[in-house]
Amino acid sequence: MKLAIISHTPHYKKDNSVSGWGPTIREINQLTGIFTEIYHIAPLHSGDPPGSSMKYESDTIKLVPLKAYGGEKFTDKISVFTTAYYNLKQIKKIIDKVDWVQFRAPTAMGLYVLPYLSLRKDPKRWVKYAGNWKMDDAPVSYRFQRWWLRKNFQHSKVTINGQWEGQESHILNFQNPCLDNKELVRAMNIAHKKDFYGKLNICFAGSLTRNKGVEIIIDALKKIKSSDQIGEFIFAGDGSERKKFEDESKDIKLKISFKGFLNRTELEQVYKDSHIILLPSESEGFPKVIAEAAAYGCVPIVSDVSSISMYFNDSNGFLLDKIDSNELSEKIESALNDRDTLKKKSDAAVKVAGLFTFENYIRNLKEKILTDQ
Repeated sequence: MKLAIISHTPHYKKDNSVSGWGPTIREINQLTGIFTEIYHIAPLHSGDPPGSSMKYESDTIKLVPLKAYGGEKFTDKISVFTTAYYNLKQIKKIIDKVDWVQFRAPTAMGLYVLPYLSLRKDPKRWVKYAGNWKMDDAPVSYRFQRWWLRKNFQHSKVTINGQWEGQESHILNFQNPCLDNKELVRAMNIAHKKDFYGKLNICFAGSLTRNKGVEIIIDALKKIKSSDQIGEFIFAGDGSERKKFEDESKDIKLKISFKGFLNRTELEQVYKDSHIILLPSESEGFPKVIAEAAAYGCVPIVSDVSSISMYFNDSNGFLLDKIDSNELSEKIESALNDRDTLKKKSDAAVKVAGLFTFENYIRNLKEKILTDQ
């Protein structure tokens, strides 16, 4: 079988070598066991690839470059439409010769790609909606894509993060995969040996933006009374506001490290060294970093948004009732001052992380999508 994947995953070309955003590339690499050829139709950006980028592991995966779109300026925002004709031509050329197509939503490109796919009788298709399916104040473009997937994809499958009452039969809950069985075993061995009775390390992994809660984290760290129990706070990731956050953290009496973009091995070392992971973000589908870190025994302190509480809650982590620095600092204090409970939460979190393996994802894909259309 041949597969086309249409996404907004940024790709970069350097020295005739193509790489893309690591978590997506890792997931696509797993599909070579099912599909003989995979075409990833995605934007090609200029400049050097960030440290979080990865190369494809197989020559059977080929990038079909689209014109990049989007940005902060008005001209950047309308580029989603000025590039649409060219991008649709590229998409049509590829999906005319494949058996399956996967569209990864939500993205601005979905405003025209989803209607286009709905007009076609073939190839067979499924959509991976990675955002918060139940987000009340979602952008208009996201609300349109959710509506379209509910009303016009009944004969296809749409995978989302979570299961809610009244969910349409073609909308399926799929765990967002992030590690393989070998990685899980290695991570679990590290987690079971992790000592929670000395100074604790805390980490954050993701984009350094307000939306991801970085500003809230810095404000919360200023309020921590038990800061002498923290060994180091690690920010893994990068973003346009990094310098601002670094400046704001200078007066905090803690060892705070900004690591920038990390490759997979470097990120795993952060998880290995950490005991707690924070993610007080305003909107998520299901962040892979929570399950990844949990496999290494990191206890999550996270926002109660989307499907997160279906997997990580007060039995194996800490849920934020309010997404603010007061609530976050209180949860951190609770974790620091009850180490026995923290260790129990860590053990429980490790068990849940086993749901998020690539092997589990591939099995669900074969059983619930590829054999049902």
